[in-house]
Amino acid sequence: MSEKSTPAGTQVFQSLQSEKRDRILQAALQEFAANGYRNASMNSIVKKAGISKGSLFWYFRSKDFLFGALVDSAVDQVKDSIRRVRTETSGMLFFRRLEMFIKAGIRFIDDHPLLARIYFHLLQSGEAPFGGEKLSQLRSFGAGFFSDLIEEGMRTGELRRDIRVDHSAFLMNSMLEALLRAYYTEFLADGLGLYKADPTGIQEWIETATDLLSAGMAIKEGNSG
Repeated sequence: MSEKSTPAGTQVFQSLQSEKRDRILQAALQEFAANGYRNASMNSIVKKAGISKGSLFWYFRSKDFLFGALVDSAVDQVKDSIRRVRTETSGMLFFRRLEMFIKAGIRFIDDHPLLARIYFHLLQSGEAPFGGEKLSQLRSFGAGFFSDLIEEGMRTGELRRDIRVDHSAFLMNSMLEALLRAYYTEFLADGLGLYKADPTGIQEWIETATDLLSAGMAIKEGNSG
């Protein structure tokens, strides 16, 4: 009977000491981030993790399953970050919440550069057989966050009530994804100062983004929407 899977591996893997689990996942993260899904070597992972190849396949059964567990773990971390920002910014004005969300995305990239590399590589190549499905789940989660944000802005009278929530949420999510990708990836915004920008540069980009959105979404003075 095959071992039951969990979001971060098999039950056998979950029963390991946390130090060993972390060492294996970190070795896998380094290998997939450096070489992509297709070229990643299981031999290299076991060498970095200090375990036997048989043990690795006992824990994960296949390269596909190991990568899936790693991506699941990353998606869970991103979702936790989004939930945390949503809670911490509750009660703030719409565009202030948006600013805090963008800054949280920048911090996540700075704190988890290898996860960011895997995510943006998948975004570009989609080479893993299930990569598109994982990205779609994360995008749907992000769009749901923005939909909630927009609807709350409508209720508080900050945003026009005639805008399409689903369209607006999709466009905001896409804009954020483009900003974060250009912050992480050299040459995508060549000459615009976004790649690895300092806090002042990030703030300028945030103000540009919020000004642009405000022009189309915010209720103007004397207009009830």
